[in-house]
Amino acid sequence: MKRHRPTLFPVNVWPPLVDAMTLVLATFALIAVIAALAEHALVGRLRDKERELDRLREEKARVERRLRALAPAGSFEIEEGKVILQGEVLFASGSDEVRPESRAFLGEMARALGALLAAEPEQLVLIGGHTDNVPIQNARFDSNWELSAARAVSVSRVLVAAGLPPDRVAAAGFGDNHPRAPNHDEAARRRNRRIEVLLVPARSVSSR
Repeated sequence: MKRHRPTLFPVNVWPPLVDAMTLVLATFALIAVIAALAEHALVGRLRDKERELDRLREEKARVERRLRALAPAGSFEIEEGKVILQGEVLFASGSDEVRPESRAFLGEMARALGALLAAEPEQLVLIGGHTDNVPIQNARFDSNWELSAARAVSVSRVLVAAGLPPDRVAAAGFGDNHPRAPNHDEAARRRNRRIEVLLVPARSVSSR
């Protein structure tokens, strides 16, 4: 009687091993597909961001062109999309009352800004008041910050009285915290005493 030699594996292990290898390969394939989809989604988001940045650049350039069109014969400056009016043109020293001779000019500016706002429904006008670093010395204002805020409000009131919708105008005072030039001499300080008028997205200052 012929004796059978014992085998190393009493059962056939190849089918389970093949199944396990197939499962591992399928898992790797699934991971690769998920990674490819994630990469595609990321590329799509980056492209969307690039398009949004391009749109914002175009919008900024368009707004700046319209602001430049408002400037008659160098009566004020345009710098980085902002209309800049010197404080001495609008106010007496230490005062927040707009000079009578400047009201007509602001009225003309309001009409031009009104047309600009009509063309830019997502924007509003921000009036920013700025001072030099010389401490104010009068009974009405305790600091340059308060003077700058009062001046911004005064200009805003003139613009609204001239026809700008009040819900499209905002005022802010910055004191001497954002100078255009170091306050080393009178010429530099004069540059820093100013009102800035610029268009900003309404959503940046409003919850609407």
